[in-house]
Amino acid sequence: MNNRFWFLPCRSDSSRSRRILFHTINHVGLGHINRAIAVAQWLQAALPDLQVLFLIEGGEDFIEPTGYPWILIPGQASEYEHAEQIARQTIAVFQPDVLIHETLLRPTLHRAAQDARIKQIVMGSLGEALRDQFHYHLPLLNEVHQLIVLQQQTEVLPADQALIAHHNGPTLYAGPLVRYKKQPHNGMLRTKFGLNPEQKILLITFGGGGWDIARSLLNTIQAAREQILSKHPQTRLIVIPGPHFSGDLPTVDDFVCYVSRFEPFLNDFVDIASAVVMMAGYSTVNEIAASGIPAVCVPALDAEDQVGAGGMGEYAQTFPNITVSTPDPHTLTQHILDALERKHDFSAVQSFWQRAEAASQKIVASILHVINN
Repeated sequence: MNNRFWFLPCRSDSSRSRRILFHTINHVGLGHINRAIAVAQWLQAALPDLQVLFLIEGGEDFIEPTGYPWILIPGQASEYEHAEQIARQTIAVFQPDVLIHETLLRPTLHRAAQDARIKQIVMGSLGEALRDQFHYHLPLLNEVHQLIVLQQQTEVLPADQALIAHHNGPTLYAGPLVRYKKQPHNGMLRTKFGLNPEQKILLITFGGGGWDIARSLLNTIQAAREQILSKHPQTRLIVIPGPHFSGDLPTVDDFVCYVSRFEPFLNDFVDIASAVVMMAGYSTVNEIAASGIPAVCVPALDAEDQVGAGGMGEYAQTFPNITVSTPDPHTLTQHILDALERKHDFSAVQSFWQRAEAASQKIVASILHVINN
């Protein structure tokens, strides 16, 4: 059993510290585990002595640097029996106050928590995975103590709201959700890469990076090298396409500053960026919106994320610092050149963070209510 887990003393009746067990998947993108980490961070900001443990289906590299302990469980149907055994052993040792399932309510994990009389919460953003829970596991959903939809109700289609209404327990709509804000490490990264303040940083990131379109986007940006340098000769490229990116990565040279398939603290790289080119996952769009950094967003047509009646492109375009582009090489290159000309747009950042903090406080209050009642 792969894990990063240390011994915790048995709980006593006099102990006031709370313990929360998260279950999260990480099969394609990083959104699921990122959302769970964000909720854990906001909870710990409210309860500094909170103890958190993750049951993860992949994503060890992503969660390891956060310092949160984790245990890897199998996500394949043929191994669900082993997942249930691990869950039962974990619950027996960790003795959580609540088990929070990110999007997927696995029947095996649900059963283990039910038998141990552990309270349960399901949370997630709208997409096919969460819809499937209502179509195929509604009786199980109706046994959990709280459902948290990580979006504002106005961002959810009426048809999806009607689907969610079949849940007969408490339901909370709360969004947007972003990670708890910490001090950026701009100076450290710039020093590490030998960058001076005058140099512009173009950051390329595709989130999970599994889409076929990601390869063509990176090829377009590499082909636009001369155009970019002719207008912005001080530009350096940082490429972090995502752990599932299947294409070849460029080599470091006088234009390409740094290349890595994956960085757990991507926000540190966002903080030093002059402009960002990204795909359009819901979590990524929210993180970039919260930064005010000029960005070019290219939605994947087959992505599941959706906000309201429109796709992620429509949602991304509601933020003044984000330009939505097609993958057409000429159009994309022009949008990148325009983004490198622009300054950070903080006009919507303060109001966005106010909404994000309000949403996070609602989520925390809802979880604590389940624990304490």
